[in-house]
Amino acid sequence: MQTTPKRSRTYLRGSPRQRAGRKLPFSGGPTIRIGLYGPEGVFTNMTEDADIGAIVCHVQEMPTENSPVWGAAGGAEWKPELRARRSLEEVNEILESIGDGFFALDQNWTVTYWNNMAETVLGKPKEQVWGQNLWEVFPESVGSQSYMKYYQAFTENQSVHFEDFYPPLQKWYEISAYPSPKGLSVYFRDITERKRLNSALEESKKNYISLFESCPLPMWVFDLETLRFLDVNQAAIDHYQYTKEEFLAMSVRDIRPYEEIPILEAALSFNPVTRRGEKKGIFRHRKKNGEIVQTDIQTNLIQYEGRPAVVTIANDMTERFAYVQAIEHQNAKLREIAFMQSHVVRAPLARIMGIVSMLQDLDLREDERQQLLDFLEISANEMDGIVKQISDKTI
Repeated sequence: MQTTPKRSRTYLRGSPRQRAGRKLPFSGGPTIRIGLYGPEGVFTNMTEDADIGAIVCHVQEMPTENSPVWGAAGGAEWKPELRARRSLEEVNEILESIGDGFFALDQNWTVTYWNNMAETVLGKPKEQVWGQNLWEVFPESVGSQSYMKYYQAFTENQSVHFEDFYPPLQKWYEISAYPSPKGLSVYFRDITERKRLNSALEESKKNYISLFESCPLPMWVFDLETLRFLDVNQAAIDHYQYTKEEFLAMSVRDIRPYEEIPILEAALSFNPVTRRGEKKGIFRHRKKNGEIVQTDIQTNLIQYEGRPAVVTIANDMTERFAYVQAIEHQNAKLREIAFMQSHVVRAPLARIMGIVSMLQDLDLREDERQQLLDFLEISANEMDGIVKQISDKTI
């Protein structure tokens, strides 16, 4: 700043750029000229301080997007500065709009950038972090996974990607750090909910595997579209006599008699609207040795590793069916015996009783008596034959 004697009150009109490169005198006022730092002018003292005559001001106009840019004739080239400023604004806008938390560090671990999402996720406003040493702001993180990984990125000059748990907030973060000559750029996001869901999924999967493998009945899962086996338990391996590798190379068609494959496909016609896949019924299955077994099947539609699938539980009913058939056959025999006792046995028994009565009451000649005795023998033999038939049917 320099002072000159007082001048008359004169107001500066027009922009310095309009006067650049030539003298434009005002009536009784200052002139505009190109100085060391661009246009400058002498302004009339408008203050009440008598010791100040006038003020020399160096005027610098900041161009906008639509304003013309000074060329070499004007003494200053603004275009690189404008481009740099625009580029910085664009970078800031991007870093503030992304869904990830972001911060930047210099070589001394000083925070040089801290975006809005970093404030939200870590609960630290910019004012508390910007310009501070990261490990002084977060002393509890010294020695943590993040601490080690950031040092690794610096020392090896390689980007790192990892997950870390932050105890003070009880949260998990997915972190990517990228080193550069100026320092380190760090992107992170809160994955606590994702970790919780993954943990619940893993726990559910463990429970499924435990129940699946410990089930005493054969169980398997097959693809709803291809009908190929996706998994089988040990009970299925023992019962059907295929190895697990053999099962996984087969489809459910391979354990059904050929003539019953249409029945299988009809049974798998799940409702595409409700997607309810619960089915049950008795079907014939074929073991590896060719034995046909009657099997009670219950199925349900599930998602298996992202694909529609069917979980099946099979209960071999062959022995039970054989037992039921044996009972039914025995009951048929008993019904036949009852019929014989009530109808067939009564006829010879009635004749015997009649002959005995006649022998007791009548005064018969010898030839008549002999004839009755012959009838009695015939009836007795007939009854004996019936008793043998009854005995045979009970075996």
